[in-house]
Amino acid sequence: MATVLLSMIIVGILSALIGAYRVSAKARAADHARYVIKSLSDQFLTQQTADTGGNVYPMFQLTTDPNTGNQKPMGTGISWTNSDGLSGVLASDSSYYTVKLDDSTGAPINAKVTRSVWYLYDTTGAETLLNQNKSAGYMIEGTFTISYKIFNAQIPPISLTNIRAFP
Repeated sequence: MATVLLSMIIVGILSALIGAYRVSAKARAADHARYVIKSLSDQFLTQQTADTGGNVYPMFQLTTDPNTGNQKPMGTGISWTNSDGLSGVLASDSSYYTVKLDDSTGAPINAKVTRSVWYLYDTTGAETLLNQNKSAGYMIEGTFTISYKIFNAQIPPISLTNIRAFP
């Protein structure tokens, strides 16, 4: 009887430890995901939009589907270096950019990052694909979204939206 009781106590302790590990792993992955999109958003807000020749850098180009011309979140224009020193990977159809989350633990999680860039109407602030170039430039909106699975469960996507002047 004592052996059964001791076994049940040990199983209870182990399941509590496993549950605690899962909670901390989810928190680490969520923190890392927020860090990734915050860093990309900071780049969007602080980097120059074009080179000296006026060529717009990929991060600031509108994200449109090359087949339909409609707005579509894309993985193009994103650059990220994982903690192992390797760059993230652009999907073959350019629909997302893969980065590794929580890769310092030995069990990295592949996350998909996208960006959506729009022009904004200067009068209403509504999104548009029509160029709103005025003498002082125009406004663009960039939304960065990251999504990933952990323990075979899809985590709700995390997004961060920024608005900045262009050029």
